[in-house]
Amino acid sequence: MHYTLRPATPDDYEWVRCLHHAELRAAVEPTWGWDEAFQDHYFARFFDAARLQVIRVDGRDAGILGVERRDEHILLSNIWLGAEFQRQGVGTRVIVDLQSQARAAHLPLILEVLRANRARELYERLGFRVYEEEPTRFRMRWTASE
Repeated sequence: MHYTLRPATPDDYEWVRCLHHAELRAAVEPTWGWDEAFQDHYFARFFDAARLQVIRVDGRDAGILGVERRDEHILLSNIWLGAEFQRQGVGTRVIVDLQSQARAAHLPLILEVLRANRARELYERLGFRVYEEEPTRFRMRWTASE
């Protein structure tokens, strides 16, 4: 499935908030419990459209991507897809493209994932390995040499 990216804008706030809540609840709830008011506050505090891109599939907004390029690595800070776009290869394609960019830049690609998040299976299948563990999350890294 083909995807494109567009810069997120402040007008995407409500859509991205709903996506955040829908897609992270299953991992957040067993980890810390789900408090809607807290999640709204948390999202409002950290939403920064300038750091996000909207993943589009067939001309429709399908998800959100956050990538930060740093001197020592590339950080995949967010990737969320709406339910109707999951399990169709979109997330895999986006991550494989990021891996290609990391390979070309000679940098590792890193991310964090909650222990309860089923996305960890995807990351492992794509070659990410845990390099640090915390009680609630894993930090994972992919390098071209692995």
